[in-house]
Amino acid sequence: MNVTIHTRSHNAAARVQRGLPAGVLLVACVAAGQVATATDPVVGEIAKRVEATRTRPSVHEDRHAIERALAAANVSADSTARLFAAVATADLPGMAASLDGFLFFTRDPAWSPLRRQFAEFLELPGVTMLDPARVRALADYGGVVSLPDLGRLTAETAAALATFGRDDWGAALEFPAVTEVDADTAAALASCPSLLVLPNLRRLSADAARALARHDGIGIVIGGLADLPPDVAEALASCRSMQGLLLSDLERLESKPLARRLSQQDHVFLPRIRVISPEIAAALRGNEGGELALPALGGVSPELARELVGAGYYWLRLGGCDTLSAEAAAVLAGHNGQLTFTGPRPFPAAAAAELARHANVVSLPQLPALPADVARALAAHQGTLQLGGLRTLSAETAASLAEHAGAIHLPAVETISPAVAAIFAPRSETVLLTGLRSLDVATAESFAAHARAPLVIGGITELSPPAARALAAFRGDLALPALTTLPLELAGTLAAHRGSLSLDSVDALSADAAAALAAHEGDLFLGGIEGLSTAAAEALASAPGALVLPNLTTVTPAGAAALVRREALVVLDALQGLERITASSVAELLVAGCDDIVLANVASLDGPEAEAIARALAATRGGLALPVLARITPRALEALQAKPGVELPPVEDLELLPEPAAPAAIVPAP
Repeated sequence: MNVTIHTRSHNAAARVQRGLPAGVLLVACVAAGQVATATDPVVGEIAKRVEATRTRPSVHEDRHAIERALAAANVSADSTARLFAAVATADLPGMAASLDGFLFFTRDPAWSPLRRQFAEFLELPGVTMLDPARVRALADYGGVVSLPDLGRLTAETAAALATFGRDDWGAALEFPAVTEVDADTAAALASCPSLLVLPNLRRLSADAARALARHDGIGIVIGGLADLPPDVAEALASCRSMQGLLLSDLERLESKPLARRLSQQDHVFLPRIRVISPEIAAALRGNEGGELALPALGGVSPELARELVGAGYYWLRLGGCDTLSAEAAAVLAGHNGQLTFTGPRPFPAAAAAELARHANVVSLPQLPALPADVARALAAHQGTLQLGGLRTLSAETAASLAEHAGAIHLPAVETISPAVAAIFAPRSETVLLTGLRSLDVATAESFAAHARAPLVIGGITELSPPAARALAAFRGDLALPALTTLPLELAGTLAAHRGSLSLDSVDALSADAAAALAAHEGDLFLGGIEGLSTAAAEALASAPGALVLPNLTTVTPAGAAALVRREALVVLDALQGLERITASSVAELLVAGCDDIVLANVASLDGPEAEAIARALAATRGGLALPVLARITPRALEALQAKPGVELPPVEDLELLPEPAAPAAIVPAP
């Protein structure tokens, strides 16, 4: 055998159904400045609100899980689709658009109420002050706490926040109603370790800015200020926050000290800046591979392009591409990293011809259509072309895109016609349709008829048996990387395929589906499977081709024994990450085809099979290491020490456990 171990719905009724108040907190809030007592009802209400977040979905779940959760909260399918479309085209910090970032930054009343549907956002309407008792009620919460009715932030309230977020990097405090912070309050607020969000400031004095800059917590987000006087900008330039500053409404950056401070951050996000001088751009130099986002720029001159390209950022996000000159594009083409151009209009064909020399990703997340002359000019581009704003594809557009030398990513395209499938099929591995939502039989037949191996169809999470039958007719490697479920009928249909079959998002496999799939004559890649029942493992063990289960971590002793008996290759990378091995068959599965075994998480080798497990491990052809081993039986230790070169902690550091008792003999009755 060859084994390789390598936040709120749109109506009050839905909120009541979820056990949440339909309006403000259903308690009488203590007036600002008043000291709360031990029986303060707000403390209990905050605790209930925190507990309620535990039943909500996370913004980090996959799209389909979020769609189901929003549907359960009476959010329409159309609203959810528009939400994800808005996320995909939003200007946000970070290398890729995300739902959490979108909901954090949005001020659109159509979307901000949805924050209340997710675990990461907790709104406390009606709370106008905080004291230590109320903050303690928030101690276990690690998301964004928004206080929409706390209009006046006092030094006493700010001081009460000194412990919030101390143990959680995801914690943030948002003060939407605060328009001004005095120096004393800023000094007290600076002691809070969480992310501080002041989205609607109208005034900030130099003294307050200087005090706020002493914040050494996660970071500070300041909105509402289009301009910063020189003394305020210089004061903020001394900011100590770990992730620095985000100035979401700044329209003019004229302070070199502030620009130099921003350049030290992983993300420099200035979404309202329309003009930036080469001198300020020069002050933004010195970054070490982060992101510079200037999505509202009105244009990029050759001089500015030279400063930006040499500034050290890996990700550049720039506006003004529709006025980009060929000269400036030629400079940007030399950038060593991803180039993202915002806005609904493309760059001219002459600029596109220069950008075709760019070796990395060119992304146009908001462009609804790519003109044919621009597509032709970009055709020689060897890097990936991302067109996040393109939602529909004609055969003519597909034909022009198919000439692109590098990969093409079309994340917003949800359906395609058979004609488009025929055009893209020969290069399906490099035309990434990760947003594809449905696949009819005719389109599946077109893919199968025109594809060259491998045929990769991304985005599809569910597949009808007729469409699967059409794809199974393809003779060559077939990958359905987004397919999440594999019922029995679908497994049997796909088993008729000849060639390697990759189903890396299928995360559960019944015994019947495994038996049907095992009839597949080709290699099977099942990267989403983390656990197998005995029956499923035994069924898969009979598959004639290679069986790749790189994330399998749970297998029964009998299931492991069946996999060991296979003659064909089985790949089980994640087994080396096991924390405990309780059966010798699992150890044999590790050893059978692995030259080197490093069990970095196994701290104990005990139980009735400890010695047999140790002997199986010691039989490995290559190296064997158990660096964190702390407890072991004497005979198991002796078996490991018989392995030449075995790496173990010092014997004197090991706790020797009693040998397991031998099973009692069964004496026949006379």
